[in-house]
Amino acid sequence: MQFEVEFNSDHLDRMMAVIRSEIATPEEMLGSIGESLLRVNRHRHDEGVDPNGSSWKELSPLTIAQGNRIGGPLKKTGRMLRSFNYQVDSNFLILGFDGERDGKLAGWHNFGTDPYMIVPKNKTVLNFAGIFTKRVNHPGLPKRELIGFPDSDKSLVEDVTSDHLTRILNRVR
Repeated sequence: MQFEVEFNSDHLDRMMAVIRSEIATPEEMLGSIGESLLRVNRHRHDEGVDPNGSSWKELSPLTIAQGNRIGGPLKKTGRMLRSFNYQVDSNFLILGFDGERDGKLAGWHNFGTDPYMIVPKNKTVLNFAGIFTKRVNHPGLPKRELIGFPDSDKSLVEDVTSDHLTRILNRVR
């Protein structure tokens, strides 16, 4: 006894063409990943926690005494965290802070700084906590990690990628 099975691979060929196209031009998928990572990172920033969920170091008592405690660390104006964004460029997803000023500030907060000296730029003295002085020895900024890639973010990227490819393949039906 012999069986003959005819297999039409047109549908499979169309699916493979769609997958090859997505791999060759991943901008849409990277945009979905960027939106998802942006959302979880902004939520962590709103909560004042690093990528692993640990709370950022609180403001110093001197900073609080000067009235700079509006919402906790890194929230006085919110400008730097508002500049947090993503960009898709061909095969790359870039997640970071826009502008030279905000990028520099983000780096100082993300990695912390060594102690440094503050001197007046346009005046002869500084008014620091009600004290007039020619310089202030700053103890340095504590590390308040803004961006990372914990396991939860890795899982998020896998899920977004899988969902995206599933949506693309469902269009082929």
